[in-house]
Amino acid sequence: MYSSSMNTIAHFCRPKYRDRKFHIYNPHCPLRRGIICYCRNDTIFEHNIHSSGKHEPRIIVPKHPSRTFTKMSFVPVKGNRILLFAKYRELRIAESCLHLSIHEIRSDHRVGPALWSFNGSVRGRFDIRHLKLIKSTENELGITFWVRFDDHWKLFDISTTVETDASNNLPLIESGRIDFDLKLKWKLESFGSPVMLSPDTRILLDMDVERRHNETIDIHYLDPVGTNFSFVTRLSIPVAETEYSPQFAFSADGSKFVMAMARGGVFVWDTRSKVPLRTFTGNPLLIQPQQFLQFNSGNLGKEILVSVEHNRSDLAIIHVIDVTSFETKERLFLKTEKYFPVTLFFDPDGRTLYAEHRGTLYEWDLQKNKTGPEWWSGDE
Repeated sequence: MYSSSMNTIAHFCRPKYRDRKFHIYNPHCPLRRGIICYCRNDTIFEHNIHSSGKHEPRIIVPKHPSRTFTKMSFVPVKGNRILLFAKYRELRIAESCLHLSIHEIRSDHRVGPALWSFNGSVRGRFDIRHLKLIKSTENELGITFWVRFDDHWKLFDISTTVETDASNNLPLIESGRIDFDLKLKWKLESFGSPVMLSPDTRILLDMDVERRHNETIDIHYLDPVGTNFSFVTRLSIPVAETEYSPQFAFSADGSKFVMAMARGGVFVWDTRSKVPLRTFTGNPLLIQPQQFLQFNSGNLGKEILVSVEHNRSDLAIIHVIDVTSFETKERLFLKTEKYFPVTLFFDPDGRTLYAEHRGTLYEWDLQKNKTGPEWWSGDE
């Protein structure tokens, strides 16, 4: 239907059967098309996949002798800089560790030298699993962190003036607090409901896991002062009987959210009108929800939603949907091997879709097709 010829553009490595150290983790494209960041064998790399130079890939953070990687991301911040946010686990004493570093962005759109960094423990401060990065208009970096506690969230800004030589000098300075109502507090404590925050931090979604047969999602709005989330409304969703939790994603501007259910159903909602925009029926044989549900940036025109469906064969189906008009929906097929999932991500402009599977990276350009319907995420 559209010009989506698949290019096999890079072979990072060929993992051995279930051997963790050879797997690719958290691949993403934070700066420009073709520059991919990822973690392998507890080492963080940056790789220009369109270059055959001897210096590719580049090591950004080497492997730590006593820590194992759990999660990382590069996030552009104000001032032509990029933040590396990584979580590790200390093996000897089983505690969580945090890596933060701010790098300059080079003229060739590569990650430059670290201008500031922190490596240390968060023991006794908070549960690092609840540490999330969100946008902010209140500080010089344009980002802040939030952490969930028993009945509230705390907001933290990065302070690059704190001396970080000592591991106890955590450079996160409390900058605010958001409370939530008793209804949400009870659900979080009792059932561990999935929680999703919109990019502008104004809307919060949660689902009642224990009572999923009730088929509901609760929507909470942040008050104008920015200090409390309150329940606004409840949406009814047809939930399949399964042990798998649904998958949520917000669009870049927070105007839409999507939910993927077991049995393959996908529902797109308008967050302002709280009405469904489109429902896509799924595969009744598909036990798990579609994975890696995400919108592109929408910066250059059409807004695109993608997800990947792993069926019981050796085939992954990548769903690509134009959610600007819902006039175009495509399926891309990728041969896969059991126990090795497919990871999806976009370039920053949203023009290029990537899929990583077992150390191999695939690329699709979402562009105008001369012989068929138009599918294009930006101007030519």
